[in-house]
Amino acid sequence: VECECPEREKLPQEWKNKTAIQRLCMMRALRPDRMTYAIKAFIEEKLGAKYVEARSVDFAKSFEESSASTPIFFILSPGVNPLKDVEELGRKLGFSMDQGNFHNVSLGQGQEVVAEDAMEKAAANGQWVVLQNVHLVKSWLPSLEKKLELLSIGAHVDFRIFMSAEPASSAAAHCIPQGILESSIKITNESPTGMQANIHKALENFSQETLELCSKEAEFKAILFSLCYFHAVVAERRKFGPQGWNRVYPFNVGDLNISVSVLYNYLEANSKVPWEDLRYLFGEIMYGGHITDDWDRRLCITYLEEFMQPDLVDGELQLAPSFLAPPNLDYVGYHTYIDEAMPPESPYLYGLHPNAEIGFLTTTSEKLFRTVFEMQPRETSTSGGATVTREDKVKQIVDEIMEKLPEEFNMVEIMGKVEERTPYVIVA
Repeated sequence: VECECPEREKLPQEWKNKTAIQRLCMMRALRPDRMTYAIKAFIEEKLGAKYVEARSVDFAKSFEESSASTPIFFILSPGVNPLKDVEELGRKLGFSMDQGNFHNVSLGQGQEVVAEDAMEKAAANGQWVVLQNVHLVKSWLPSLEKKLELLSIGAHVDFRIFMSAEPASSAAAHCIPQGILESSIKITNESPTGMQANIHKALENFSQETLELCSKEAEFKAILFSLCYFHAVVAERRKFGPQGWNRVYPFNVGDLNISVSVLYNYLEANSKVPWEDLRYLFGEIMYGGHITDDWDRRLCITYLEEFMQPDLVDGELQLAPSFLAPPNLDYVGYHTYIDEAMPPESPYLYGLHPNAEIGFLTTTSEKLFRTVFEMQPRETSTSGGATVTREDKVKQIVDEIMEKLPEEFNMVEIMGKVEERTPYVIVA
């Protein structure tokens, strides 16, 4: 009951022989806060590790399914910027702003005309158009739907449309036309959960070529990995609510990419690693630019003082208890090191007390079981004592409606009685 990771512990005495589902039931009764981890371990045991890994699908594979008449629609999530993937793939395929065949329109007041001009030009010449935040121009969306339908006819084979929008807070607030959603490939990249998944996700923004860019390769690699760990910490602390950050901040991969570019420039321009300058730039400008609370800013700076120091390169620095900064490895080696050396998920990885996650995990567990319960077929007792499933109830209602409908018209017979066929007769 008092273990930090009870789902991984062996049960004592005769309890050892219990089945996996029975162990889950006991965990539900004794430690409801650990149920998300217990279910994850259960799925990993029964189905395999690939079903619990939070690796996202490569955008290039999704792009292969698109066409001039099939746009790609991004449903935005906090901390995720899909535009980076579009720009990166565009550069590989020869589409960029520098070449004039990549148009990026951030929608808002007065930008509708700009968007329409860009779409017409792109459809004729085989270019790409990105329409960001289409949910902000609700009144223009019906026009956009018609425009997309018209442009898809006879458009250049290389013409592509990418759209992004935030998900509606409720069904009543939904404003995206059904036609746009039906004709599009819908993609959503939610922020990964857990420290391990977050570091993998942060590191996936780079490649082996990135690691070999700098002349001070050892220092660059070490600080880049530390930056990825820092990014994972500040992004994932949001789940702890007020214990994580006093306010919610939109940290995203753009902050990490810019920080790595700054790191490269500073290492190339200085003979020694300018630790103090880097800490100031990352903590006060790149990430600190989002922060509005003084205590949160102090926390951010404290993290960087721990993660960005000479011991990272010259000695052995613990990024978290039992997790040393990795040695000089290649790109694949860093991913392997994360899988093999990362301790189990715990508030210790964020510098928090173990009790910090009890409230968060209990709420998550309750939400999970509520969702599972809502997916079950509902049963209602009838006067005879028998049970009627939801499907049977729906069939009953459909049968009742069908009985009330009049007989179908014999259209051949009716049209035979018409002497003169005109639009007025047919409509009538």
